[in-house]
Amino acid sequence: MKLFKIIFAIFLVFFLLFVVFTSMRPSLEAIEKEVYTNTTYSVETPWPKAYDSLCKIEDEKGIYFPTKKVEYAHLTKNNFWKTTERLKTDELKTLLTILNDSASYDWGELGTPEIHYYITFYDQNDNCIALTTIDLEGMAYSHPMI
Repeated sequence: MKLFKIIFAIFLVFFLLFVVFTSMRPSLEAIEKEVYTNTTYSVETPWPKAYDSLCKIEDEKGIYFPTKKVEYAHLTKNNFWKTTERLKTDELKTLLTILNDSASYDWGELGTPEIHYYITFYDQNDNCIALTTIDLEGMAYSHPMI
């Protein structure tokens, strides 16, 4: 009976650690809500015939993703453990260059994305200002959209 109590106590401790660990990570919905709370840019749906002119307007007005200056970013693997690492400055610069270059994308829909990675972008006040989700097929969605 004493062995059973020890095993039960160990199981209970591991279960509580699991619950605490998994509940401490914000959901993607919560991150998206924080992004929209911290940004003010509204999306203009592009018309295919006007795409080039919209890109030119974005360049002229300095509209880039994210809409605020990024201080740092975290890459999170959307697996069971949700492991997170902070991107290095050069990695962040390269990533933002790729995300802001429309030539980086083949436009179209592959289906419903299954998010495997997400990148959260933060300003100097530690506010989450942007989110990019990526699936293994290469679909990337960024919030706020520009």
